[in-house]
Amino acid sequence: MSNRPVMRFFLKVLAWLPVTFGIWYYMALVATWPVTWLVNGILTSLFSEIIIGVHQVGYHLEVAVNYVSQTPQAGLPRGAAGELVFQVNPLMYGYCLPLYTALILASPSAEGQKWFRWLVGLLILQLVEVWGVSFHILKTLLFNTGPEVSAQLAMGPWGSNAIALGYQFGYLILPAVAPLVIWIAFHGDYLRQLAPGIGKRLQ
Repeated sequence: MSNRPVMRFFLKVLAWLPVTFGIWYYMALVATWPVTWLVNGILTSLFSEIIIGVHQVGYHLEVAVNYVSQTPQAGLPRGAAGELVFQVNPLMYGYCLPLYTALILASPSAEGQKWFRWLVGLLILQLVEVWGVSFHILKTLLFNTGPEVSAQLAMGPWGSNAIALGYQFGYLILPAVAPLVIWIAFHGDYLRQLAPGIGKRLQ
């Protein structure tokens, strides 16, 4: 039957997924280091007046925010500086890594080629995770911390909509779609063997 190669590949991916997810979760502390470093560098540079720093606490990211009290009801005199700390779970955006790893392991290729494709994909997917975490932080500051903090961002309607769209894109689409797109880019020949009809459209 023509669908047998596809089914075999699908079963291989399913067999690898528990292994790759287990290793990824076990190594979450290490996998989060580069994400923390990049997110901290980007956000503290772009929003230096409000975001003090992003630091790793376990496999969570802790975000420290500085703001100026606008009203006495905020618990501080008007104009006084306040500080807010909240956490973000980067694993919400990092599951693309074990998914991509399972796809690579289930695909037939030379060992060196497999490592190269995995490392290149890993670098790209780290950026996907950085996107998701960064917009999660901005969305939290803008919509979930109250006017005392969101006012410091000074975002107009266009900026607020852009942050909302960036968050939705980074949460709902990128982590699930990016691994598949990268895998397809590296495995066009194999995809043509699995599904000749689809493969012809990719030529």
